Amino acid sequence: MMQTTQKIIIIGGGIGGAATALALHQAGFDVTVYERTSELREVGAGIALWANATHVLKNLGLLEDAILVGNCITNYQFNSQSGKELVNVNVDKFDLPVLGIHRADLHALLWRNVPKEKFVLGQIFEQFQQTGDKIQAEFASGLTVTGDALIGADGLKSRVRALLLGDNPPIYRNFTTWRGLTDDIPREYRSGYIREFFGLGKAFGFMILSKNRMYWYAAAKAPAAQPDSPLGRKRELEVMFQDWFPAIPELIAATDEANILKTDLYDRIPSRPWGKQNITLLGDAAHPMLPTLGQGACMALEDAIVLTKCLQAQSNPTSAFQEYESQRFTRTKSIVEQSLRSGKMGELENRYAVALRNTLMKLMGGAINNSFHSIHAYRV
Repeated sequence: MMQTTQKIIIIGGGIGGAATALALHQAGFDVTVYERTSELREVGAGIALWANATHVLKNLGLLEDAILVGNCITNYQFNSQSGKELVNVNVDKFDLPVLGIHRADLHALLWRNVPKEKFVLGQIFEQFQQTGDKIQAEFASGLTVTGDALIGADGLKSRVRALLLGDNPPIYRNFTTWRGLTDDIPREYRSGYIREFFGLGKAFGFMILSKNRMYWYAAAKAPAAQPDSPLGRKRELEVMFQDWFPAIPELIAATDEANILKTDLYDRIPSRPWGKQNITLLGDAAHPMLPTLGQGACMALEDAIVLTKCLQAQSNPTSAFQEYESQRFTRTKSIVEQSLRSGKMGELENRYAVALRNTLMKLMGGAINNSFHSIHAYRV
């Protein structure tokens, strides 16, 4: 292994940025993360970490700790809105466990293993300057830092990406999603199950994250930036899902309105390049995707490991970043496109089309199982 890179700057301290910082720190790089928020925390609710992601956690030495704060998943069950099973995917046959975990718990596992001084908070990135083989990052506070390489891990609306590629805005995919957390777990709920329900232009899912926390998510077709109902988010959802599987309205009713987050869903058409010379992108900044396959955070974790290996193998950051992009593009492009196709299945609003979709899902149970395993068992 060759390694001459002295200092790496990461913009963004979310899951992707924190994972990359940890992987690079463990590999002996001098890495510093610059995060715009004044407190290092991951907003959001729950996520599923599939076997491809828990493999990364094992590489980072975090898997045992993640199992302690998460919940092991054994099955992913697809249902009609009334609760009739369509497909039941067994996911405990991977060589590593699938976990349901709170984003904040995963984030804490990542950043607490990196020295605190490596995270500089409250710094809003403004621009960069490339001079020879050095990169200079400038922040709204007046802070200027110089390094050998810069990684943009600053999310869907990445400032690094906009400056680097001059990209158009991400694409709104006609869905709004709500996410909630509650300590009220439905009776007779099997803790190892992710249960997802499909209706007419709507979907709902839930899973246990730990012994006392239930995470749920809902999605519905809607115009972009749709304001909340005058009734409030909670009441709007109670009305929207009132005639669905009984546990669904019960979960909504048991959730404090303050614990319901609302987000419009965006992605991008996969394209290259992701970087230029000694600058590259990672996670949602490089390849944002819909959450329909549950692979957004998992892809960022994969990115972190591959990028670190490339920097270890190449003394020149430009060459390392080109190799990283080459290794990651086909994989992430496939996941972005499959996530979009999966999302389009949820757009159906005609009752006959929905009935046909449900029938096809039941008939294609074996194929869906195989597809899940090929996507989620991948190892970087």
